[in-house]
Amino acid sequence: MVERRDGDEIDLLDAAIRTTGGATLSTTLYVLSGVVYAFVTSPAATGTFFFVTISAALVLRPVKGISQTLQKLGSERGERVESYLGIAVPFAVGYLLVAGVIAVVGSEALARRTVFEAGLLVPAGLYACSVALVSIVTSLVAAIGYPSAETWLTGTASAVQVGVVLVFDGAVATAGDLMLVVAGVRFALFVPVALALGVVPGRPDRHALDRAWTFARWSVPDQILDRFSYNMPVYVLGVVATPAAVGVYEAADRFADFGATIAWRLSSPLLTKVSGDTSAGADDLPYLDGAITGGTGVTVAVLGYLLTTHGVVAEIAFAGAQRVFSITVLLVGGINVLRGFWTLASHAMEGLGKPSVSFRTKLYGLLVSVPIPAVFGAEFGAVAGAAGYAAMNLVVFGYVCYFARDLFGRVPVDLALTARFVLGLVLSVGVTTGVVALLERTGFSPTAVAVAAAVFCGTAFLAVLLATSGAARFAVGRASELSVGWLRSRGR
Repeated sequence: MVERRDGDEIDLLDAAIRTTGGATLSTTLYVLSGVVYAFVTSPAATGTFFFVTISAALVLRPVKGISQTLQKLGSERGERVESYLGIAVPFAVGYLLVAGVIAVVGSEALARRTVFEAGLLVPAGLYACSVALVSIVTSLVAAIGYPSAETWLTGTASAVQVGVVLVFDGAVATAGDLMLVVAGVRFALFVPVALALGVVPGRPDRHALDRAWTFARWSVPDQILDRFSYNMPVYVLGVVATPAAVGVYEAADRFADFGATIAWRLSSPLLTKVSGDTSAGADDLPYLDGAITGGTGVTVAVLGYLLTTHGVVAEIAFAGAQRVFSITVLLVGGINVLRGFWTLASHAMEGLGKPSVSFRTKLYGLLVSVPIPAVFGAEFGAVAGAAGYAAMNLVVFGYVCYFARDLFGRVPVDLALTARFVLGLVLSVGVTTGVVALLERTGFSPTAVAVAAAVFCGTAFLAVLLATSGAARFAVGRASELSVGWLRSRGR
């Protein structure tokens, strides 16, 4: 059994460094998976896969809400994580059974009105079970004090999934095939992990039930809105547009989402740390501004890359829809700078026990944004989806800043670090623009240009931070220490 650590015992810097390593792996594979799936199958099959799996993730958000309750309350000092696991597991099983019956009854109606196909019912059911399994296991890992481990688990699963699809590309041709591959890999990895943790669901007492209800009554609807807000364009385009439009949008979204996804991964150790500290009686959170601003930094670096290389990426991913892909990826990549910030800030609010605030901000954003792809999606496809996504994030960002003043007494922004990010963006764009122009003139392939641009852009951005920030140099030094320690432990 893994030894438990309370949330307030976690070193946030070390946890963030470990999380970033795993998040970089998992996010890179997440980004590439959209391109790989489209290459191995087709844009239409990939669009159907994205629509069905993302819809399944939305339907299962109540399970994620209960899992979030497990992470938040289980990480508090003095709480028994077994009791909250004893709530999460029966809820997930019961919910899957009810959702399965409804899916069987409504499958024909879905097939008539969306890009869903009735033959996908069984693969989609297995995929849904794997989603619930991953949600509970990763939340349990975070609750017992190891929030960074979940990124390595998801990264490992993503690596195997992409590898299987590439190796067996002749046999993986449909959306159903893709779902079976993803579900099979998850079961093979996460079931042994759950057994290795050694945490057995316990019978919840009245205290655990009361506390779980107090948090989950907001956490569950918040998780539903969280998933819907994140994938809103896919849901709407899946109804009003074509599978190809869904495929173009989601592939562009995944590529532009690299930084925002890492920010989302970093929100888990931040939530655990804030939860543990506040449960231990700490009112001052001195790390908050730097953690939220620093966690947003990758979104700025990704924006610099997209500004200089979007055309090259479009040529690789969607040769027949380069202009649409470029516009979509730039809209999503630009607004994700704000999304990375509000994702971290809202998770810190959840660590304070305020999921109701996160729920309200997303609700306001959706009310403004859904009409955009709903009205213009049939004509403008993926671009309309990206415009709606941008509008939603602007609204949510504004309301998160508004509520942050009440909960934290300020908007948690490190202004000095923000200035360094802006300088890094300007210089990295200049360097990468020159690299792309030089390599294209000398006849390098689009793939080689895209890879080289990523290296130069990331290096230039990091160089600015190291040259101007003592905190960045300390973090890189600490990352080096952890890496050397890990390698030495493996060599024994």
